[in-house]
Amino acid sequence: MKIAFLLWSMALLSMPVFAQSINRFHDSKTLDIFLQYRPNRKQPLILAHRGGPGAEDTENSIETFTKTANALPNAILEMDVRTTHDGQFVMLHDPTLDRESDAKGAVSEWTLADLKKVRLKTLDGQQTDQHLPTFGEVLAWNQNRYVLSLDVKPGTDPALAMKEVEKYKAQHSVFVICYSLAEAQRMRNLYPALWLAVGVNSEADLDRFERDALPKSRLIALTPQKLQSVSFYERLHKLGIPCAIGTYGTGQLDEQPISEAASGYRERFRQGGDILTTDRPQEVANLFQ
Repeated sequence: MKIAFLLWSMALLSMPVFAQSINRFHDSKTLDIFLQYRPNRKQPLILAHRGGPGAEDTENSIETFTKTANALPNAILEMDVRTTHDGQFVMLHDPTLDRESDAKGAVSEWTLADLKKVRLKTLDGQQTDQHLPTFGEVLAWNQNRYVLSLDVKPGTDPALAMKEVEKYKAQHSVFVICYSLAEAQRMRNLYPALWLAVGVNSEADLDRFERDALPKSRLIALTPQKLQSVSFYERLHKLGIPCAIGTYGTGQLDEQPISEAASGYRERFRQGGDILTTDRPQEVANLFQ
């Protein structure tokens, strides 16, 4: 039985055709296999920050999600969920529209009807005809083909966002980033089978995390961008928890030429980073082929 389970796991993770199949992630067992900590992992999972846009792409857009998913069928697509003035869910990284679109002001001050008229800008500031997608549109696009990492932004209730997930029967193709252990415990109580990601940002934080009553199953640890000691990751791995390391942002690896940064990405994987969260998912994935 264990051998059959192992063979199924290997097939699930190694054959790209499965990554593009509708309802690939149709139950908790399939998602567990994909995300679980594995000490013999040969390459990290790649998490595409904001969908993985290049300079000429838009953030959090179906166009960019499609581009990344086509190039990397096993990539995790990270996205940002915000609430409109009339309680609807849209995808945008910043609290305001200013940087990412042709409009200005806080998302929370706009109704969905008005936001439908807004058009997105690329990372380098070029205007496009792409509209601001709703969360529902993204879930309908995904059809459980790819794992979605949901950064439910402050001011948006993750429990309400999960109601939208349930509407599209997508509970087994998402995990939710929680901003506190208390929020993670609340979500665990509401959704026992849901994968959650929580920040573990220092040795002291790790001490508190180990003592906390939050069950340690179906958790991802969001660890510091600065590389930690091997023992830091080992303590989390002993709990069966995979570790994610971000490489995006000012002064981080993603800002360096890939040839110069390559050893840094590989070191983060060797040290204990099971998931690399990056703005350039395809280039980073190529380092581990």
